[in-house]
Amino acid sequence: MAVHGTEAEAEAAQGSGATPPEDVPDAQVGQFDQKPLGIRHRRDEMAGRRDRAARKRDQRAVQRDLEADIADQTVLDLEVRTLRVQELRERGQSGRQRAARSRERAKRDRTLAGVDRAFGAGDRQESKQDREFAATDELTGARRRGVGLEDLQREIDRARRTGETLVAAYVDVDGLKAVNDEHGHQAGDELLRNIVARLRRDMRPYDLLMRLGGDEFLCVLSGVDADEARRRFERLGTELRADPTVRSVSIGLGELRDGEGPQELVNRADQDLLAGRARSRRA
Repeated sequence: MAVHGTEAEAEAAQGSGATPPEDVPDAQVGQFDQKPLGIRHRRDEMAGRRDRAARKRDQRAVQRDLEADIADQTVLDLEVRTLRVQELRERGQSGRQRAARSRERAKRDRTLAGVDRAFGAGDRQESKQDREFAATDELTGARRRGVGLEDLQREIDRARRTGETLVAAYVDVDGLKAVNDEHGHQAGDELLRNIVARLRRDMRPYDLLMRLGGDEFLCVLSGVDADEARRRFERLGTELRADPTVRSVSIGLGELRDGEGPQELVNRADQDLLAGRARSRRA
């Protein structure tokens, strides 16, 4: 019975993997040691597999954590971009509204600018008319003396630039005082208007005609020398003397010289007129 008890304890020890009791015979100790070694080996393998599986699960868990972090970041980026897009849209809408208001203001400004230009054109036209009126002799339509002398200076400058000749004809209406005394100033005014009309008829549109004062006028012809001008005005004088409604005129000529200004040219033409009258009286 003692032996059987010992064998039972040994088997129990083998089944549990414990160290055999000290009173187990040597013959049974070998049997007791062989069985636990196989069980422990299998359990070690199982533990190793479980360790490896656990490590793989840890690795997968780490990977999934990374993927989750990436997913979270992606969601965050999308939210930021969504907010940015929304902000840009709102800003774009606000900009379009401001642009629309600016276009409306620009449209109103263009309309007002058109009105201003129209008024400006009218003002310029009125100013031009005012200047023309101020520069024109009311009675005869010839240029006034002051403005006419300015025009003469421009003609002199142009003649010097182009090298053209320039002739001034001093015209004095004969007998105006007698007409005023005999027939009244209205008849004298009509005489002056007729004289100017006849002078214009024989002048080119761009030739200058000014009233120096009273019954004296100045005609300025460009591109014409003194001889040609004298032939023209002598022919005009003949026609005027033949017309009973128009009195004769006395004419003096002066051709532009180097260094002369408007007044010097007018004075020489006047001196030529006086010299012509003197010759006529002697004749």
